Amino acid sequence: MINSLFKLSLTEGTLIAFLAGSVCVLLSYLLIIFRKKRGARFVLRDMITLVGLGVILPTWWVKINGLSFNEFGLPGENWVLALVANAVLAILLAGMFYFEAKKKGQRPDFSGKYGTIFYLMVGVIFETLFFYGFLRELFEQSFGIIPALLLTSGFYSLHHIGLEEQMKDTTPAKELMKLFFVGLMYSITFRIFNSALAIFPFFIGVGVIFDLLVEKQSKTLSWKIALLTLSLMIACAGIIIYL
Repeated sequence: MINSLFKLSLTEGTLIAFLAGSVCVLLSYLLIIFRKKRGARFVLRDMITLVGLGVILPTWWVKINGLSFNEFGLPGENWVLALVANAVLAILLAGMFYFEAKKKGQRPDFSGKYGTIFYLMVGVIFETLFFYGFLRELFEQSFGIIPALLLTSGFYSLHHIGLEEQMKDTTPAKELMKLFFVGLMYSITFRIFNSALAIFPFFIGVGVIFDLLVEKQSKTLSWKIALLTLSLMIACAGIIIYL
């Protein structure tokens, strides 16, 4: 049992995980530098981060190493039970957010924000695949369950540093600390069921939507860019799997 919680087995996958996580954080930081350059932000965020790191890298890794997507929780062995837990946890989280917003005098209103919700959910696909599926599994193979959960949550938190919607009306240190524990919550849930369907789309979706649309009143995001990004994600995954 202890060997599964903590271990040390450095491999090529260890290096890939640390490099990929570091590149993800660097790309997010570059968003700060190019915050007024829409084209540059699209390339950095949507193309390189969401498509490149979120889909191309994990799919390529599975392909060249002859692995199964099930090993990365896609969909995982216990996906039916995971999906049930996902829905239950989402309902509980939504209820908690609703009453918290009510106390603050906030009233959730999603009318006219469906394009933004779609964009956020495409981002959630990236987070599920890259952090909770790919990075967490590679870290676990190298260091065991506990260090993997902590490292995954750390990279998940830091990758938000350049997302202006996330950093609105708060200090970076406070927000990053909150996001670390959010990442830990989703990482643990993912690991318990070994399935992406334990958190996606409901549980993690509720958290993102309430945080950014209700708490932070995020600006409208383009559904067209989200559709383009999602199409490229699907196309790239299909091409790599087919080759």
